[in-house]
Amino acid sequence: MASAAPTRAKGGPTYDRATVRLRVAVALARALEWVLRHHRLARLLYKLADAKARLSSVFLRGEGRECPCCGGRFRRMSRRRISDWIGICPRCRSFSRHRAIALLLAGGDLPGRRLLHFAPEPLLAPLFARLPGIERVTADLYVPADLRLDICRMDLPDASFDLILCSHVLEHVPEDRVAMRELRRVLADGGLALIMVPYRPAVTTYEDPSITSPLGRMVAFGQQDHVRFYGSDLPERLREAGFEVEDRTAAEIFDAATVERCELRTAEHLFLCRAPVASESPAGTA
Repeated sequence: MASAAPTRAKGGPTYDRATVRLRVAVALARALEWVLRHHRLARLLYKLADAKARLSSVFLRGEGRECPCCGGRFRRMSRRRISDWIGICPRCRSFSRHRAIALLLAGGDLPGRRLLHFAPEPLLAPLFARLPGIERVTADLYVPADLRLDICRMDLPDASFDLILCSHVLEHVPEDRVAMRELRRVLADGGLALIMVPYRPAVTTYEDPSITSPLGRMVAFGQQDHVRFYGSDLPERLREAGFEVEDRTAAEIFDAATVERCELRTAEHLFLCRAPVASESPAGTA
């Protein structure tokens, strides 16, 4: 008699309640959104942020840590106290996920010449300048990019790219399954998409479309503009979209010395999603 499939724990809210720290974080995020809509204030904000980064990089200069995005060397990385984010590069403000992407690109572990980069991080621009073999096309619906694209309805031909970067995007998208199918459609057979999201492997994805307020989403999903917190069923969603999925952590991809030197989150999941060639079908499908 075949044994029943194990029952996976059901995902739930990120936080138990709206604490003072969460309320402050939401208020600051909304204030930042307002500033960014006003170009003069945004330019001033960028200048202040650059000045702070220069001071931080001088104060924390050392040899214990290295950022592959900007090449800086520091005795430790920075942190943001209110949001409780750690491991931020003092100079370019990269997070662990940015540094993991930079290491994979620089090492040639993300093959592909024509790249579609969704929600392009400006801090990665210097890295791509050092990689002339990659023809990068940036895309976003709101911020400046080469293409203004809705990830759910991309005005692009099929099989347009052989490499896609989609980092911390899908958790913002209500129709994520539609977006996944679109990513597969524009990826050439044999191509690779690197997809990263906030992820809890011990539980299933938690989403509730009735939660619409910024504070409610902060409590439920961990950020005021997220619409879900992904869990162990994410690989299944990606396979349903037509991908072959390899789920690997930073600790599995990089050696211990690199993880420590670049201060990578060992439990950060990187989903390497391949488009099967025409004669193949995605794993787990008939």
